[in-house]
Amino acid sequence: MDTASGSPESGGSADSLSLDEALEIAARAHRAGDVPVAEALYGRILAVAPDHAVALHFYGVLHHQTNRPREAVQLIRRSIEIEPEDPSAHINLGNVFFELDRPDLAVKAYNTAILLEPDEIDARNNLGVALRVLRRPEEAEAIYREAIELDPQHRDVWNNLGRLLGSQGRIQEAIACHARALELEPADAGTRRFLVAAYAATREHDRALAILRDWLREEPDNPSAQHLVAAISGENVPARASDRYVTALFDGFASSFDHKLARLDYRAPTLVAAAVDAVHAPRGDLAVLDAGCGTGLCGPALRAHARELDGVDLSERMLDKARQRGCYDRLEAGELTQYLRDRPGAYDVVVSADTLCYFGPLEAFGEAAAGALRPGGHLVFSVEESDGPDFVLHPHGRYSHARAYVERALTEAGFRIESIGSEGLRMERGEAVQGLIVTARKL
Repeated sequence: MDTASGSPESGGSADSLSLDEALEIAARAHRAGDVPVAEALYGRILAVAPDHAVALHFYGVLHHQTNRPREAVQLIRRSIEIEPEDPSAHINLGNVFFELDRPDLAVKAYNTAILLEPDEIDARNNLGVALRVLRRPEEAEAIYREAIELDPQHRDVWNNLGRLLGSQGRIQEAIACHARALELEPADAGTRRFLVAAYAATREHDRALAILRDWLREEPDNPSAQHLVAAISGENVPARASDRYVTALFDGFASSFDHKLARLDYRAPTLVAAAVDAVHAPRGDLAVLDAGCGTGLCGPALRAHARELDGVDLSERMLDKARQRGCYDRLEAGELTQYLRDRPGAYDVVVSADTLCYFGPLEAFGEAAAGALRPGGHLVFSVEESDGPDFVLHPHGRYSHARAYVERALTEAGFRIESIGSEGLRMERGEAVQGLIVTARKL
């Protein structure tokens, strides 16, 4: 029998382990999040049995989970070549393709899994998400409903159907889906957020607050529930969203962030990059900061201008995605206002796309940005536009800002406004979100 060398650290003895024993220990370590042990054992198994389909598959999944998607594709494809009738391998291959921004290939993989296992629910759930990204909403809705017929107890499918319906402006139908999902798992944080957002969109604030207050009774320190109670009730409104709220929000959907925004016709990074192009030729000679860089959507466009390109963001998981783009010289986790304060005179350009919607007052940010810029440097950013007060926190949890207030705050911070224009930043529940694209120069 083939064997893989064991060790006390890997959960085996000093004696040899059978391949099945080694695989069991590796999989157990993998599930527990012990990446070094799992990776070492998968490697040992494949050194002895390079065509071990299950080890190749699981090792590919591990690569996917540790931000090595291209290697994951190679491993899982090899597993499928050896064992082509394993539907789970096709599902995981589809998941990696989806992360690599190839929803077309993901669709093929999920469809193959369904052919192999006609009652497969997870493949249908993921297929619906990929179809949404490909702007095939009717097909996505049909596949979600098919999955629900097969398994009416599947919370994720109900939520994904609700999000699809909500994006089409079918809010009452979306509410029914999310309410069903909440019945199935009453403590699920994601479902609570989806249902609260849907109730907020229909101005059923009492129902939204009832869900949030139940949530806070169970988790008094939950940053999402705290922030949304303030946003919907108008009580104890913070000057900006807390670091804990922003981190939890973006860590929670870092893996699907770019695809989510693609479904929303997200334009903020493109608009901000175009504003930089309008004031600087792409000579690659500037020190540039992407403040609130997220997954690095601005990175490729900013790279053409940058001698040095830095990024800062609160979410480590978003930064992991930004690193995969290979655009940045430095990426750091931190709060952007303090980051700016700590780097006086460091930059020629500071860019912030769709980040200041989590700030109320902009004075502190403006002063910090002015301090971090060299004389004549540019600040380019987007905010959501308000036609009311200087700034307001909306029930969806983001702030909007009035044009006159933005101009005043920047002028007081030592900037001259070079341009400020109103643009559609993205679609939300079937309606355009209007914003301001601002270019200001430090005096």
